[in-house]
Order: sequence, then structure tokens, then C-alpha cells
Amino acid sequence: MARPGTSWDNPLERPRDLSGRSIKTSRVRAVHTTDPALPGGTAYLLEVDPWLGYQRGRELTLREFAVADGVFGESGRQAGPRLEDGATKMATRDHASSCAMCHNTPWRDMGSGATFAKNGGRGRNTPHLFGAGLMEMLGWQNRLKLLEEADANRDGWISQEEAKGREAYLEPFPAGSSGRHERLALGRFDDADGDGRPDLDPIVAVFYVDAQGKRIPWARTLRDKGVAGYNLEFQVFGYGHHRRQTEHGAPIPSTLRAFTAAAFDLHSGLQSFDPTILEDPDGDGLSGVSLAGAQQFATAAGRDRGAVRDGRGHSADDPDRDGKIEEISEGDLDLAEWFQLNHPRPAERLVSAAAARGRETFSRVGCAGCHTPDWQILAGNPNSKDYAKRYAGDRRFFDLEVKPDAAGELTGRVVTLAENRTDARRPRCGAFTVRGLYSDLRTHDLGEGFAEMQFDGSVIRRHRTTPLWGVGSTAPYGHDGASLDLDAAIRRHGGEAQTVTQSYAALPAEGREELVAFLSGLVLYSTEDLPCDVNGDGRVEPHFAVAGRDTGRERFNPEWLFRVPGRIEGPVTAPDGSKVVSFALTNVDEAYGTKLGLLRDEDGDGFPDDLAPAAGRGRLPALRSKAGGKAQPAGPTTGPNAPVRDPGPRSGD
Repeated sequence: MARPGTSWDNPLERPRDLSGRSIKTSRVRAVHTTDPALPGGTAYLLEVDPWLGYQRGRELTLREFAVADGVFGESGRQAGPRLEDGATKMATRDHASSCAMCHNTPWRDMGSGATFAKNGGRGRNTPHLFGAGLMEMLGWQNRLKLLEEADANRDGWISQEEAKGREAYLEPFPAGSSGRHERLALGRFDDADGDGRPDLDPIVAVFYVDAQGKRIPWARTLRDKGVAGYNLEFQVFGYGHHRRQTEHGAPIPSTLRAFTAAAFDLHSGLQSFDPTILEDPDGDGLSGVSLAGAQQFATAAGRDRGAVRDGRGHSADDPDRDGKIEEISEGDLDLAEWFQLNHPRPAERLVSAAAARGRETFSRVGCAGCHTPDWQILAGNPNSKDYAKRYAGDRRFFDLEVKPDAAGELTGRVVTLAENRTDARRPRCGAFTVRGLYSDLRTHDLGEGFAEMQFDGSVIRRHRTTPLWGVGSTAPYGHDGASLDLDAAIRRHGGEAQTVTQSYAALPAEGREELVAFLSGLVLYSTEDLPCDVNGDGRVEPHFAVAGRDTGRERFNPEWLFRVPGRIEGPVTAPDGSKVVSFALTNVDEAYGTKLGLLRDEDGDGFPDDLAPAAGRGRLPALRSKAGGKAQPAGPTTGPNAPVRDPGPRSGD
């Protein structure tokens, strides 16, 4: 329930929350637009008022959806890809009415959380989404790097001839840079073992194409009729990767947008209608480019296809037949993606000499062999003649630098990554060094301790190297949450990590304690409570004034940064007669834009009363190289990440 009321409101008519932490707006589907001049549309929210777009996307992850919104349409049914026996589904549907029910440590920040039933009886532990946008950007860049290695003729896909004899490698830092240089092997592009599939690390999901580079949705091997080669996705999300997911056309989504859409459907029974993902007019498997600038893949198409429309143009497909249509809109996904793209990264707090020594021990015993500390996002290069070098750069509009101060308290600083124009903010798409990720973004067999027997008896042995940032705040550990402390999680490593585990066990007790102290300093934090320099004056003010009100110590609250900043109620008398400061906003409608044309919902049906003209709500075609391969997506023509369009011909034209 939205709780926008202040101390003066009748709580029976307008629910109060003087803490200011509750969601303040009623549920209304966001409208996808490409014209930022349309007030309240998603292009407006991302470009003209990006902090409001960020906050409204965040609200979608916090909101407890109601039956009226379509939640729990198929509760209790089995869902997800079939396991190896071809019959058993991997999860029970519709068990959470809000993302925050599982992503709840810290709550309100899409943190880590509960272990729930999925894949097998041991369950899956909920990961955090701090820094998720950086992960997505590395995934797309790594995809381009792999195509650069193997797509010799630059037609956008890898033929079987091109794949012959080629090994796959990635480098976290490019040659000539100052970062740590290493080559990470990801297998082979060809089929050396003769099983009909490229011998790539399972982190790379392939889909098969014909001689024109068109996706063959039913193809499962290089031997299938008409298959001339394959294209690929780089999967940075999810714990376990097993071949059946790729072989049977259901890879783990490789973008934030697609992953969010899948989670809404599987966990909450909310299906999304999203032409950005659905529409693939040329059939090559790459669909639209989102407003946030991320290329999408048709492999992630959801169940709501919009085949039936109501009189207002909303999808009336209603896949779960619960009578609620377009439960998650294309605009909703614009906002949820925008929030997660810009979600701050975890922090590193080395507050003791012992933890600093533990960091050195971490590398010395070999942990950094898989838990690669840092990666480089290369600057955007949309005009490169080589599509495989058209990097997106850093598509975020801000970064939150969080470090311990002299007293050891975590303190933040907002760093603007966007150009501040008179009427818009557009990300600069520059380079960015991702510090403290601690993952090689590959999969490994870690032995029997991490082997996961699924419901059908099949076993997953390879798991993605979990990024360690935030690990000090995310107990229990492991994909199944079976390790209750960090020492147990380390000792559990076997298989490819057996030698490193033995080296750890051989350390003196003090050495092990120092290493665990280092890991314990890789932490998450409550963003709203973080003391933070948000106005760029170089200090955290003890009495931060916003809209004429003293909000207390300066902290990271997106509401202070809206185009119309939130104005708190201030000192009031509580029901027990005590004096408190009310953080309820007295200007909710103005700050949150609830009266803007494409956000206004006077009849309370969950849909905006007015829709934008068709010209402003058009689809975004995928970008192309002159050689026919898809170009680096840098965003829509008019959005915050607007690309340079390439008028060159397509392959097959």
C-alpha cells in the first residue's frame, strides 16, 4: 500500500508514514516513450528527471503487488525450464508479492536474502543486486570481445569455418593499460569434443543461425538442418549454468531488463508485455535497444506477446488467465532497468592492519586466480568501423563512491557521469574501472561440496564464480546458502579450487583470520542511511537543507535530487506527545510527478488516463554495422544514451 500521508492527513483516507520510507505513489503502469518532451513518459523520466526515474524503478522492486495488480496468477504451479529428464520443472511459481521479500539485506536496496526452493532440495540463495549495472555492461563488452576474436568477416555471427581451431580468451584489462594483465580461458569456439556444440564455457550461451545469420529457434546443435554457425550471449547473472538451459532454448537472461521480466513472471506471477525484447524483425536473435542503452535478445521473449489488444492498445493476452492484463508494462521495465543499471556498487572497508594483510594473503594463496579483483569498462566508441569494437562505455548517469572515513564509518560521494545540458542529462559513456568485483566471470567445477543434485537427479557441477563484493554482508554462503560463515565457505571449495583450499587450510590460524577479516570488509550498506556528499561541496553537512527544510545529516536520498525535490514535513508532535521530525513529503504529487500527463491515473485502474501520441511511443530498432552485424547499442535516438545511427546496409539486403 502507498503511504504518502503526513501528520495532518486522516490516516483512514490517506495512510501516513512519518518515517518517509514507504512507497508514496499508487500503482500505475509506466508508459514507454522515446520523446523526452512527453511529461511522465519513460524517456522524460530517464533524461529530464533521471533521479525520479531511478526512484520509480526502485519502487517497483519494493512495491508489494496486490491481487488487483495480477500477482499470484498461477500460484503453486511448477515453472521454469525443464530439467534433464525432460519433464521436471525447476521452481514453484508465484511465491513472492514483492522483490523485497527475498532481496532484503539490506531491505529497500535489492540486497541478498532468503534461500528458497529452486532446482533442487537444497534450494537457491538470493544474491544481491548492488553493482548490477556494472555486471551487465561487462557482459556486453565481453560478448563483443569474443566476437572480435572469432567473427573474422565481421558479419555479426560465428560460422563453423571461422570457429575452427580458435580458442576463446578474455582480458579484464586491455593491453597497454595499468591494470592487472591476465588471459582468462573460456574454452574453444569450435566443437573439438564432437558433441555438436561449441566448446565454450557455459557462461557463454549460444543460439544457432543459418547462412544469413538468422536465428533458428528450434536448433540445438551445430548438426541440425540449416545451421551454419551461431551467435552468443554472455551470462553474468545467476549461480548455476548447465547445458540444458542453452540446448533447449532457455538460457539465463543476459540483460537486466530480461532478468527482471523473468523474475516478475516466475516469482510473482506478473507477466510483462515488452516489445523492446519481443520485436526482432530481421530474425537474427537480437531484438531492441532499451532506453537505458542495452541491446536485448529475442531468446528472452516472455509469455505476453501482445497478440490481443484492448481499446487503449494495452496487451490483453493475459497468459495466466487471472483477468489482469499487461501486469508489467514496457515502461515499467524501462524504469526497473534504469534503477538496476545505476544501483550503487558494494563498498570495501579495510579498517585494520589485519584485514590489509588478509587482502595480500587472498592473492598469495591463489584465491584471486578465480576471484579476479578488477575489470575495465572501455570508453564508448559508437563510430568504430568495426562493430565488435563499438563499446558502450559506462551507461550510468551517476556513481556512488563509498569509502570509510577516518573513524571507519562508510561515507559516500555522488559523482555525476552525465552531461548536464539545459534540458537533459545524458550519460557520457566514458571508461570506468570496476574495482573490487572479485570474479573472473567464468564457471568452474568446485567439487562435490558445491555439486547440486537437481529435483530430477541430474547434477550441476559448474557454477559461475560469485563476485565477492558485498560478501561480508551476505551470509549464508554458496549458491544453496549451505555455508553459514566465510571459513566454512572457503573450506568447502574443492575440484578446480582444491589446491587453493589446501593452501588456505595450511595457513596459521592468524593468517586465516586475517583473510576472513578482509572478506568481512567487503560490505553492502543501506543507501538511504549512508552519510553522503550529494551536492558536491566536498563535505557531509550536519544540517542539509532541501526545499527549505532541515533534513538532518546529509545522506543519499534520491528524493532530494528530483527535478522538484521532496519537501519534508519537519518537526511534529507524535501521538504519544513526543516531538519527532516527520520525513513524510508535503509535495508528493509535485515531486513524484503524479499529475504529469503520462503518470496521471485519476480513475485508479492502474493505467494512465492519457496515452502518448503514437509517434512518441515508437519502437527502437536494433543498431547495425555496415557489415551487417549488430552495432554497439548506445541507446535510443532521443533518450539519455542516444547513439550515432549507422545508415549502412544489412547483410542480405
